[in-house]
Amino acid sequence: MLDYLQQPCFERLFTQAKKKIKSLNGLRGAVILDHLSPEDQDLISGFLGKNCLGKTKVKIPLTVMDEVLKNSPLEMGLCPFLELYFSEKLLTNREISEVGERRWAEFFQRLDQEAQTSVTQVWLTQLFEGAGSGYRTLLARYQENPQTAFEEAYLCVKALDYLATHPGHKIRIPVFAATLTGDPHALDMENSLGRLLYYGLQHFLGKSETDYTAEGKRALFREVGLLDDDVSSSVIVAGLRVCPEDPRFAVFSGANTTGSPLILPLRFLEMPTRWQPGQRVYMVENPAVFSTILDACTTTSLPPIICGSGQPSVAALTLLDQLVQAGCVIHYSGDFDVKGLEIATRLAQRYKQHFQPWCYDSETYLVVSNGKTMFSNQLSGLKRIDIPWDKQLVDRMKERKLFVYQESFIEKLVGSIQPTISATIVLGINKIHFPLAHSAIMV
Repeated sequence: MLDYLQQPCFERLFTQAKKKIKSLNGLRGAVILDHLSPEDQDLISGFLGKNCLGKTKVKIPLTVMDEVLKNSPLEMGLCPFLELYFSEKLLTNREISEVGERRWAEFFQRLDQEAQTSVTQVWLTQLFEGAGSGYRTLLARYQENPQTAFEEAYLCVKALDYLATHPGHKIRIPVFAATLTGDPHALDMENSLGRLLYYGLQHFLGKSETDYTAEGKRALFREVGLLDDDVSSSVIVAGLRVCPEDPRFAVFSGANTTGSPLILPLRFLEMPTRWQPGQRVYMVENPAVFSTILDACTTTSLPPIICGSGQPSVAALTLLDQLVQAGCVIHYSGDFDVKGLEIATRLAQRYKQHFQPWCYDSETYLVVSNGKTMFSNQLSGLKRIDIPWDKQLVDRMKERKLFVYQESFIEKLVGSIQPTISATIVLGINKIHFPLAHSAIMV
């Protein structure tokens, strides 16, 4: 009989019955079969023991199907029959939910057995209730793979317990990660374990909101004694002056005398430096522009200059903070594109009266004849930016639909520092005029 019931008509009937049982949590409701062919009508008539001939649509209560199957040679009700028919356990949505809740509770019961401090015990309770810091991260991992989620949550519990019982102890994050997992990169923020620990630290420190920038994350980890790599983050500088009594005066004096740039790692900047107060510090976004300015300036005319290399690193921001604290003013110039303007506006917000735009206004933008055409999605991104020092700049850029880069107005940058330097010195060649200017290119 089971083979007989494998025909398409019955497969439709039992598939709908299974869905109805799951959604209504039992033998409730009815199944409606429509578009029945004469052959289908004959099969359904035989199954139900009633005449369905001439009916292209029939409604069959689940209780009727249950009774028919109990009285058939199979001698079983609808639910056990469907499990046999589809070779799978039949669970209602309520039962599935109950199983899920039970497994979720068991998941946290296992973790609770490992928690050794109130820090992790309270955090786990909050996570179980769906309110703890990092709940979404853990839940997403749990839904992907419960075992992997447990292993990562277990490691976070061990890490937090260690930090809670060793206040004041300092250790580098890669070393801590290797001790914890064998992998020095396990706690990188690109990994779910690193993100989960980050949220665990938020709970540990009682912080509901934190700064999600690289600088903010670094500060959060350092607050519990987890130190990052302080040599990879660096900033390129030239011409910076320090006070003669500073122990590293000779380092900067020698570099300035020879016109040599310095690469300062974060570790260098974490040591106290007595910067010469009131310096007029220039900062550019792009390394090639930085180098070209150094090419054009003599050692006696070399200004204090910093290269941000795009988005300023933690080291660059640390240096800028120190210079501003010493009373220096940061004169910043970047690309006239979405990324460049975003960097500049963030620096302006951070340093307020100590920030000054440098050849970074409508006037400079409009005198550059060539650039890169904006796409529509870039134009929409531009509209979201508010430039506090030049309210007309975004409008001018929207009108021209053109991005302009520092390399195209480098003469003006150098000239504003050293007016006597010619364009030939700036570029190292005679001025070049290309036959294909932006305005001549037709798409």
